[in-house]
Amino acid sequence: MLVFAFDRDWTVDVNPHPGRQAVPLEWVRELAHGTRHAVYAIGNQDLAEEAAVPGVVDIVGMHPDDWNRWLGGKRPDGRYERFPTRRERLALIADLHPNADGYVAVDDIDLSDVEGWDHYHAWEFVPAVKRGDVHPDLPFVDETTTTDGDPMPDGGSPAAAGIVPVDADHLGSWLDDRRDAPGFGIEHTVDGTNRTGLRRDVSATRRTLSRAVEPTFRCLPSAPGADPFDVEIAAIEMVHVADPPMAAYLPATDGPAERAAALADLAADSPFAVDVSRVLAPLERDSDTARAAALGALRRVATTRPAACTPALPTIGSLLEEDRVAPAPAPSVVRSVGGVAPADIAPLAEVVTTYLSVADPRTRRQAAGCITELTEADTVDTVPGLTALLDDRAAAHHAAHDLALIAEADPEAAKVATPVLADTLADEALNDGTRLNATVAFGRVATQYPTVATGLVDEVATLLETEHPELRSSATGLLCEIARLHADRVTAHVGTIAELLSADDDLTRENASTVSARIAKDRPDAVTEYVEQVRPLLADEQCQARANVCKALGHPGDAASLSALRAASTEDDHETVRKRARWAVSQIEGPPA
Repeated sequence: MLVFAFDRDWTVDVNPHPGRQAVPLEWVRELAHGTRHAVYAIGNQDLAEEAAVPGVVDIVGMHPDDWNRWLGGKRPDGRYERFPTRRERLALIADLHPNADGYVAVDDIDLSDVEGWDHYHAWEFVPAVKRGDVHPDLPFVDETTTTDGDPMPDGGSPAAAGIVPVDADHLGSWLDDRRDAPGFGIEHTVDGTNRTGLRRDVSATRRTLSRAVEPTFRCLPSAPGADPFDVEIAAIEMVHVADPPMAAYLPATDGPAERAAALADLAADSPFAVDVSRVLAPLERDSDTARAAALGALRRVATTRPAACTPALPTIGSLLEEDRVAPAPAPSVVRSVGGVAPADIAPLAEVVTTYLSVADPRTRRQAAGCITELTEADTVDTVPGLTALLDDRAAAHHAAHDLALIAEADPEAAKVATPVLADTLADEALNDGTRLNATVAFGRVATQYPTVATGLVDEVATLLETEHPELRSSATGLLCEIARLHADRVTAHVGTIAELLSADDDLTRENASTVSARIAKDRPDAVTEYVEQVRPLLADEQCQARANVCKALGHPGDAASLSALRAASTEDDHETVRKRARWAVSQIEGPPA
């Protein structure tokens, strides 16, 4: 038996990498329910439902003695207090299957350092499965033959995985499984003469495959500038993956602009064929044309092979500092690399942060994406720059968003930003999205450090009347954190909070019920006036809201609620609500005589 652990995003075809092959969802389901192998979802937990496989909470649940260590309780926003890392999830899974024959992790994040696990990216896993490399008995193994061959006349030599195509569908499927090939060798006939050559790409000519004519395949020659041509399937003798030298793709010239343009064309057609070391020279040239073409090539390569672009980061950082390059593609390359190796882009944090305030919105988005990736590697060093950018109208939205991500991962690191975040969430001149990001960031810090928000109650309370539901629920959630230790600071706004007990969105009602319960505990007299607005929540769809209002009615001793509370104490579906309702009844009735 093998144990499989699948990520979802950029791994399974429900959300595939934009330029790479993905694992079909049906494969995950078949492995889980049609074979003897064990399958788990370790990334985005939507996959657990989509494939009907155990997710992270299920995995931790199989270690009941360690629940508090890995998850803890649920916070008001519905999230657990903590969550195991990717590598910890794999260790927990391995503990469940100590006698498995092997452990396979499929994830766009590199997990090859995890002892005992074989890691594949999706685009590596699919062809490996079809070749039978993962396990020869898997239901997806393809019996396609492989061949070896002699060097091709125009450079390169055949690699494994050759095919003598039976028909167009056979060849088309084979090519689809090898999108990451650096090149292809193709043998075909032209007017009875056998031709063999290196092609940077071979692909089905889709417009012919559904017609009653001979299917054809489009071939892109290796030589730069050469015109593509079509070959009928009947004329194709053999196709194989090739490993060509870069010289086969470049023009016979030393001109940096021409060579950079050829690299950009190659990256557009076959990014896996580009040797990034060849791109560095034109990138460093004092030629705007050469640099622009080289950067374009890097951007395309980074989309499919981000780790390969790491050597270019120092040069890109220098160009950004000197403002010597068109800004949009440069942060795009940095962002792609950061997606797989955030620590590698940490040295560029300061210069990338300055691009959050440029005029071009595309560049701002890419720069913000870089900072998002950086939050996993270096939260402390990015906070000061992001905090300063909250005062910049153009950059405030992205800066607040990234601070919210940092606050989730490391509230202590984001704590220094709270004074400026407070000004941002209270600034009515800013758009709702920016104020929402600032409120979320502030709330995540306040979850760990409630006292930082005690002087901000009136500003937060103004957001309770906004028409933006997410901003309103986030503001109510922030008041929850304040009321946890300082309910007296929130008491002045109990009337406004009571009005939110009938809000349309579930989270706002739940947060409002939590605040009401906390105020009722410290100042029961302050809630008495609003108990008629509290009582209807005993029938709310949200379990937590029903449990909260039991406290909000029990503390002030609302005798008019006794009948409803008695019913809830025996009839509610959830034990937590029944227990709270029994407590409220005892509070109102008092001790037995």
